[in-house]
Amino acid sequence: MTRSWTAALFTALILAHLPAPARADPALSPAGRKILPAEVVTYLDRRIGCNHWSGEDAYDAARGRQIAAAVKTLRCDAIEADEKRLQQRYGRDPAVRKALDAAAHAEG
Repeated sequence: MTRSWTAALFTALILAHLPAPARADPALSPAGRKILPAEVVTYLDRRIGCNHWSGEDAYDAARGRQIAAAVKTLRCDAIEADEKRLQQRYGRDPAVRKALDAAAHAEG
């Protein structure tokens, strides 16, 4: 092997053994899905999707259409109102409050 190939291989092996960067996982665990009301779980999935698509770049017309379609399908224009409704309905449930707060700040 050449010196540059050996160095690249060595670097790749070292990087493969480093821990992944810490990142909040917005996905609900199966246990979390079981303890929360179904409408809250549906909202959380939508919220995470809206967070994701709102951060996407429409680098061409086709990508812009893809983003617009996802935002429309997820009903992102109503996401804030839906969150307020759920907070009013389930505001006394600490698990729901925690899940709503986490989803609002998740990157998606």
